[in-house]
Parts: sequence; structure tokens; C-alpha cells
Amino acid sequence: MKKTIFFLIVLLSAAIGTSAQEIRIEKAQVPATATFAQPFEAVYTLSHTPEYEVAIDEKALPADFEITQAVFTRQSPQTDEYRLTAVPFVLNKSTFTITFLLRQNDQTAAQVESEQPISIEKMATFNDKKLREIRSPRIPPAWWRWLVLVVLIVILFFLIRSLRKQMAQQTLSVQYQEDHRPCDEIAFSKIDALLNSGLWERKEYKVFYITLSDILREYLWRRFQMDTSADTSAELLRRAKTISALQPLLPSIKDFLNSSDLVKFAKDEPTEQRRNQDVTDLRKIVRETTPTSQEEAQ
Repeated sequence: MKKTIFFLIVLLSAAIGTSAQEIRIEKAQVPATATFAQPFEAVYTLSHTPEYEVAIDEKALPADFEITQAVFTRQSPQTDEYRLTAVPFVLNKSTFTITFLLRQNDQTAAQVESEQPISIEKMATFNDKKLREIRSPRIPPAWWRWLVLVVLIVILFFLIRSLRKQMAQQTLSVQYQEDHRPCDEIAFSKIDALLNSGLWERKEYKVFYITLSDILREYLWRRFQMDTSADTSAELLRRAKTISALQPLLPSIKDFLNSSDLVKFAKDEPTEQRRNQDVTDLRKIVRETTPTSQEEAQ
């Protein structure tokens, strides 16, 4: 009874509405550890007010990391995904901070910041004690060793200084890509990728179900041009009733949305059997609304 009341309160608060211009990070996937000078990938899913553009604040890029690549993908008119490739140049602990701007007509309407702590480890070195010196045992004078050490330090100093200047002057190049595969193929591939992501095994149930419900919303946008990225579950179900292809699937859609909301908002811990049923419902919705070759020809 308490869980049902909490679920209704959450749905009511979600249906009240948002401000005129809003941007928020729905999901941030940043590794907890990385290796010095080795690239890693950070993935952000953002929702925002439609008819606005999302950009990265290049002036606020983290000084301890170099962003080598940024790939932008529009998932719906109100949902975007950014994939960043970053290289750490510090050791021990740092914070990977990225600021996203909501812009229109070169004006910033809102912004949101993501701060993710990350531990930077040393690079693996080759250390085999069984190696033997094959050169002659001649030992150079001691002053040569000091001279080589000083030269190496000077070279290292100038390399670090040059690298810092490049990082300070870097201009982030964002690649915009579109997925031109059929919408059912995109949905099925994202379901498989989610099941293989390890989120379920790490018991990150909320992120798992947020991603699962986003797959349904993206599919509805691609298949029926129905933008539900900002809709509550009740609003999505109400709009689905107006589409003839979705009417036979309304019970499956309702069960799927209710199950997702319990995990996302009521912090319910789903069983593996329930997860499999939700995935099956989602596959059924996609499969039974995919047009046949004859329908596509017509």
C-alpha cells in the first residue's frame, strides 16, 4: 500500500511540468578508474527543452584531461547523447567535470554540470628481473649519467609546457552522426547492448531501467514521429491510444511502463524474471509494430 501511494505521488509530481528552458543529465557513464595517458570514454544522456541546442562549454573543460573526440547523437527532439573520449595527464585522484549548455540564437538559456571523481593509475611498465645486459660491462663515467639526467629533465619540462599550452588552446571538435538503420534494428541492437553492459550484474537497476525505457521512447519517435521524451508514463500511454498500430499492445505497454516507474521512482529492486519479462514486452512492442515488406512497399 505504501509503495503504491509513493508511486502515485511521484507520478503526480512528474506531471506538474518543468520550467520554460530546462536541461538535465539523465545518465552519466564515466569510469571510476583510468590509466595515465590512456584514453577512456564517457557517455552522457541529456534531456532538454525542445527547439534548443545542447553544446559543451569549452571554456570549462577539465584541465587534467584532454578531450580528443566528442560524438553527438540526437535520440529524439528532446534527448541527446554525447560520447567523449578523454586522456588523463595527472596521477592519483581527480574530478572529470563537463558542463553542458542549452543554447538558442547564440544565447545560453540554461546549463548543467556533471562532476565525476576518477582515480588515475600509473601505466604498466615492463619489469623482468631475468633480463641480462648483453653489452660490454664498461661503465661510463659518473658525470655522463648526470648530464643525461639533466638533458632528460629539460626535455620533459618543455614537453609538459608545450602540452599544457595545447590543452589550454584546444578547440573541441564535435562530430554529429545519424543512425540510418531501420528503427526496429536500432532498438533490438540497443536492447542487446544494454543486456551486455554489466549494469544489471552491478545492481545498477535504476540506470538499467532508465536506459530500457529510453529505448522505447526513441523507437516511438523513429517509428511514429511521436516525441515522448518529456512525457510521463500516463501521458505516453494516453498518446499511444491514438495510434492504431499500438492499440493492441496497450496492455504490454502499460505493464512495461509501470514496472519501469517502480524501479526508477520507487527504488524497487526487480527480480531477474521480471527483467526478462520487461525485455520481452519491449521486444514484442517493437516486433509487432515493425511494418512488413509489403506494407513498406505500399
